[in-house]
Amino acid sequence: MPVINESEELIRRIYQITNDYQKGFDIQISQLLILGLERFNLDIGILSKIDGNQYTVLNCVTPEEVPLNAGDEFEFTSTYCEITCSAFGPVAIEHMGRHNKYASHPAYSAFGLESYIGIPIFVDDEVVGTLNFSSARPYDRKFESTDIDALKLMASWVEVEMIRRKQEDQLQVLNQKLEFQALNDPLTKIPNRRCLFKTLHADIERMKAASGKGSLALIDIDHFKRVNDTHGHQVGDEVLVKITEQLKNVVGSTDYLARFGGEEFVVWLPERELTERESVLKRLHECANEVKVAGNPLTVSIGVCHFDFDAINEDCRKTVLDDFISLADECLYEAKSQGRNCIVAKQFETVSSV
Repeated sequence: MPVINESEELIRRIYQITNDYQKGFDIQISQLLILGLERFNLDIGILSKIDGNQYTVLNCVTPEEVPLNAGDEFEFTSTYCEITCSAFGPVAIEHMGRHNKYASHPAYSAFGLESYIGIPIFVDDEVVGTLNFSSARPYDRKFESTDIDALKLMASWVEVEMIRRKQEDQLQVLNQKLEFQALNDPLTKIPNRRCLFKTLHADIERMKAASGKGSLALIDIDHFKRVNDTHGHQVGDEVLVKITEQLKNVVGSTDYLARFGGEEFVVWLPERELTERESVLKRLHECANEVKVAGNPLTVSIGVCHFDFDAINEDCRKTVLDDFISLADECLYEAKSQGRNCIVAKQFETVSSV
């Protein structure tokens, strides 16, 4: 009957520790190690990580005189956990110095720990570490099946929690990947049309409050259909990637480049003086010549909408991004009508030229 009560108390305390997620994994592990030390009447509790022949202390609870800390590393084969992992199950040794097999183990020479009880930690059927408790003094009794059961119970939670954390990390990576895919063009890896509108709407709100000024440019690769028809879509895709790299080399860290669709790109140039913006636009126009198809340099046509929020009344600000794009598209059409390979720009609500 006392054994049943002791087991019930252990289960109750493990439940309390493992369900208090607000404290965080490290604190939960520390509390679990303390519980194990109390349960086994030992001095040193460790949760380790094993990577090849490297043994790393992830968490530990030790007496003050034992110089052991989280992050400490040892050669795996020189630790008692090498014995545990080789056994693929719990190992309990009351007096290491008198053990027929392990008295000569390198770990005993290195650490001199007499009593030890440990168990491998498995994640996805692979040993990733150990949960172990030890002491420099021999154990005062035999380790019993209830001790092994208690160790297994603690290890099972550690394994479940590690698997849960691994799955959370994988889910986070997957979510980040899906978010990237949702907001970026799969070919050129730059923001797509959806991300463009999301970003520029937010930046426009900021610029409205600050009465900012800038430019929105639509860039179209000249005769791109001819490239696809003559050389195939694979070459066309290569052209899009190369043009993207050229444009990225020109735009600054505060600017914004996105693929608008097909062979069209949008460049957002906020918070710059007009002469500086015009210089950037000229370089954007010229950089396309660095990309060649069958030895011939490519060209682009650019339509630009310059804007100054200080001169835009409140009524015009409501759908201003669509208006900026519409005006830039009008300029792009004029650039193509003029024979392509040029820049046409207009001031929002007024007309100008570059």
